[in-house]
Amino acid sequence: MSDKIKVSVFLGISLDGYIAGPDNDLSWLSVVETDPPEDTGYNALMADVDVLVMGRNTYDTVLTFGFWPYEGKQVVVLTSRPLTPLYGETSFTGTLSDLLPELSARGLRHVYLDGGNVVRQGVQQQLVDELTLSWVPATIGKGVRLFEGDMSMNQWKLTGHQVFPSGLLQGRYTFDKTM
Repeated sequence: MSDKIKVSVFLGISLDGYIAGPDNDLSWLSVVETDPPEDTGYNALMADVDVLVMGRNTYDTVLTFGFWPYEGKQVVVLTSRPLTPLYGETSFTGTLSDLLPELSARGLRHVYLDGGNVVRQGVQQQLVDELTLSWVPATIGKGVRLFEGDMSMNQWKLTGHQVFPSGLLQGRYTFDKTM
């Protein structure tokens, strides 16, 4: 856990464990479009975070939206490939554990992690303080899994949950430091 900077994750996940379909397809999330972002906690999270940290694949997917959803927020893209900023975003070559102290030193206090690789890195290194997962009532069958590969055991404490009219089931967790 980061003592100086709060790290949050907020993701939609299919019932079979995917956060994106093949080719980073997010169309399956349309099932829950009727759930307003203010009800899910997304707007409150975005009002509180200082900076978003995402991986390059997620960044490239966001650029296909046709609009920039992070207006007014600092965005850092973890990437080893050259990045041409379009909206003031910056790139960082290195690990999340290298980046967080730099963000903290700049006076930032709350980071939102987005994207499978970055989130897995944060969970694996026990850097995530809050994890909000919203299970979408859909199965995808293939794509980008949230948790895959060699993940170490981590214990999380359920701090809240909510069911939405669309069938979305949301769980909010904090990292259990006692385990």
